[in-house]
Amino acid sequence: MSRPFGGGVSSRTRAGLPRRAVWLAALAAVSALAFAACGGGAPSKAAGTTTADATAPAASSTAAPSSPVALPSPPCAPAKPYAAGSTDVNIQSGGLDRHYILHLPPSYDGTKELPLVINLHGAGSNALQQAFYSGFQQKADREGFITITPDGTGTPRAWNFIPIPGGADDVGFIRDALDRTEAALCIDPARVYATGISSGAAMAVRLACSLQDRIDAIGVVAALWYPPDCPTAKPMPVLEFHGTKDPLVPFGGGTVANSGIPAPSVEGAAAAWAKADGCELTPAKMQLTPHVRTLAYSECRGYVAVELFIVEGGGHTWPGAAADVTALGATTHEVSATDEIWQFFIAQMPGVSR
Repeated sequence: MSRPFGGGVSSRTRAGLPRRAVWLAALAAVSALAFAACGGGAPSKAAGTTTADATAPAASSTAAPSSPVALPSPPCAPAKPYAAGSTDVNIQSGGLDRHYILHLPPSYDGTKELPLVINLHGAGSNALQQAFYSGFQQKADREGFITITPDGTGTPRAWNFIPIPGGADDVGFIRDALDRTEAALCIDPARVYATGISSGAAMAVRLACSLQDRIDAIGVVAALWYPPDCPTAKPMPVLEFHGTKDPLVPFGGGTVANSGIPAPSVEGAAAAWAKADGCELTPAKMQLTPHVRTLAYSECRGYVAVELFIVEGGGHTWPGAAADVTALGATTHEVSATDEIWQFFIAQMPGVSR
């Protein structure tokens, strides 16, 4: 039996990847769908689009990527130089050998503090697949931020987001990875964010509760829940993408497929976060594209926001992904989750006008 938050498995970007790697990634995606059928944990959510939307006119950031935003850049003293690009990092954490991919943009010179995004894969996937499926490394290169893309544990790989006693201490692992990264690099501690899909999204939610002193906002795909033990001292900005035709977890609530695990409605989970953040509980509604609509909660404590992107007909997939994973439902290209999540993070940043 595996965890319910499967999916989010895909290939590298289409450019420069051998066909064999694409095929293996597609096979992994099919496996992830099977892995998601049973397990223990919290409810998940998803994002995607209808088949009809494949022929719909493109609308949003996927059609024309926006120019990089000039972000605040606090000075870093002493300077911490480090080579740009991706590095595999292996550490000991919680008595286990753990791994993550560290990626620095070409603009990193060790003299300015940059934002950091933690990018978490779904069950049955891994760090390398998630980095390319989400496109967050390419986004980091364009916008000038650092990413950490960690690997979960187990077979299939997943995250102990509840957490289950005796399981891997994934909160401790992420804390250790942050400690190591902040010691070696110029990281702005006020601009540390978490994203992910499925099991990884559920883990990002856990980090928002258990590492409130380190995480400044989350933007997730295919899983949203509100942990009952979550502290409410710090308002937490939250964004979620969810498809209405998620084959694993019903959009309106119910149970995770073939598992009997209860799943609240995604709108209910968003409302729970809005209540915890002290927001006005009547969300603003907007039809963003032909198949994507939004619910946005505002007037929250600390000027944060809670937003939900609802993709009509969407599957358990990453909107705007480099490759479609048809085994997990339809993928929308009307919006890019990566672009929207990053814009959401920017809006929460100190020194950026809201």
